[in-house]
Amino acid sequence: MQKPVVLVIDDEDMNREVCRDALELDGYEVLTATGTCQAVELLSTRSVDAIVCDMHMPHNGVRLFEHLLKKFPELAGRFLFVTGDPSQARALDHLAAQAPCLFRPFPIRMLLDAVRSALA
Repeated sequence: MQKPVVLVIDDEDMNREVCRDALELDGYEVLTATGTCQAVELLSTRSVDAIVCDMHMPHNGVRLFEHLLKKFPELAGRFLFVTGDPSQARALDHLAAQAPCLFRPFPIRMLLDAVRSALA
């Protein structure tokens, strides 16, 4: 059986590594990108089942989300934002149904549950 593939996009090494390690231990294949350009390049060669994306990074995670949904509509409902800035919650109000958001620091179980839910 093939493992679900999750792309983790975050410009901070530690955040990327924590997500990657937790998801790999839970049985996912994990790809990582340090930003929007690398993520778009990666998605042009690989398909993924879900995306975990930092909302507040250079080139804006929300714009990346909107761009990717136009190019890869099958990712609708399989996108999860993470952020350490609770003030960003208002920016996500119109996206909440399509892309829930976890606010750092969050328990690893919450990340795993959110990814599992996105893939259900």
